[in-house]
Amino acid sequence: MPKLLEFFRKLAGNRAGKFGLAAAVVLVSALIAAGWYRGTQTGEERTPALKVIDDQADLYIKDVHYTEVGDSGNRLEINADSAAFLKKENQARFDRVRMKLILPDGKTYELSADRGRLKTDRKDIEIEGNVVILSNRGDRFTTERLFYSDGEKKVFTPEAVQLTNPRFQVRGRGMSLLLKSEHVTLSGPVRARVP
Repeated sequence: MPKLLEFFRKLAGNRAGKFGLAAAVVLVSALIAAGWYRGTQTGEERTPALKVIDDQADLYIKDVHYTEVGDSGNRLEINADSAAFLKKENQARFDRVRMKLILPDGKTYELSADRGRLKTDRKDIEIEGNVVILSNRGDRFTTERLFYSDGEKKVFTPEAVQLTNPRFQVRGRGMSLLLKSEHVTLSGPVRARVP
């Protein structure tokens, strides 16, 4: 220890030594302050270096456009901000999804929602969050959750639904739409308004 003190006394005795000693003190102080600041941050304040998107997904894609033509001639177009594909579950998950279903006879249905899931093996769809369906005839359906069964060619929901078009407005709980016949059934308490 006495040798170390003697070294610092000699170093402090000349002009360059004083500057070097002052720089070392400032550097050590800055390192201590940085370590103290980093140690006092909570977990919420720290931002992760890498954002984990979905650890279950086999594939994650942004700005998705997916088109499929079924055996029956139905054409399904899906556009979404992002999609996660889960191969083992035969499922694709979509965020901010927009779908267009084109039937062989030319009828079209456009759907939009916050989220959606497609069962890739059965072609069944579930969409939820601000669901809107527009038909090429001017019909507009709104609900919070909607299902599409490709096997039955049916769109349905157990949730509250509103159907509007230029001729009338109907509200109810639960809805079923058969795509081939365009037969719509509303269940639960139904209210209609004809302008």
